[in-house]
Amino acid sequence: MTEFRKLMAFGNSSYVVSVPKGWVEKNRLKKGDVLVVDERPNELIFASKDSSERRQIKEAVISASGKGVQEIKTEITSLYINNLDVIMVTDVGSAAKEIKNVFHGLVGMEIVEETTTKIVAKDLLDIQEVSMSNIVRRVDIILRSMLEDSKTFSGAEAESVYERDKEVNRLTLLGFRTARAAADNPRLLRLFETTYWNIMVSKQILSHLERFGDQIKRLLRFSKENSSDVGRLRGFKELYAQIASHFEAVMKIYYNRDKSQAFKTETKSKELLKECDRLLVSGILRNNMEQEEQ
Repeated sequence: MTEFRKLMAFGNSSYVVSVPKGWVEKNRLKKGDVLVVDERPNELIFASKDSSERRQIKEAVISASGKGVQEIKTEITSLYINNLDVIMVTDVGSAAKEIKNVFHGLVGMEIVEETTTKIVAKDLLDIQEVSMSNIVRRVDIILRSMLEDSKTFSGAEAESVYERDKEVNRLTLLGFRTARAAADNPRLLRLFETTYWNIMVSKQILSHLERFGDQIKRLLRFSKENSSDVGRLRGFKELYAQIASHFEAVMKIYYNRDKSQAFKTETKSKELLKECDRLLVSGILRNNMEQEEQ
């Protein structure tokens, strides 16, 4: 919420401005507390000096009763991205194993309590030690290895590639969580030595990379199931070459912070994704038709 405050003279060498009461109460500050002032061109950023110590633990409770695993997973993931510290799932019943797998797929979340009726997970990761740029680089490295192992389209490395795709998903969610934390607390931007714009760009690139990993997995799965059909795989290999080349170009643009080229390459990315979907769908339909004829 935007508010306007009047700048007032204070003595001969200083000026003062009031801060919103709601902000003071939210950060549990009191008269005499020290604030950190980050001076930038055309703006000043205020933060409480010990805000990390004052941060309140945020908890949430989810009931699994009458819900499918996917619905429960969506709720847990949403709370994780929104930086909930403690998540309790009650009425777990027969879904206990699947719920534990959901928590295992979230970086930093550890199960601290489990009974026959509930599972409690707590965030043990210090968000201040997380680097968005490092997350993107780790995802980049994983995807490059996935591309390298998938280029033969033999399907031999399928299981290994599938596991690496899961790690991409874990890191992507961690990136979303970090971006949300930085948006809610400008102090983190100073700790990360970055800007809100860079955080949002990194979040966007992670979203694209996660989808890119999914497409590699889909292509590899399809090639494994149709490894004997050389003609059918020819189109996939041609698309693979374009995807690999485009991936290199996109990451180069990201690391060089080239905004003008970033907007131009967005169209190409969408075209490749559509072509990938088209080939996969046509291949699946063809398989179905062949099965019906047999």
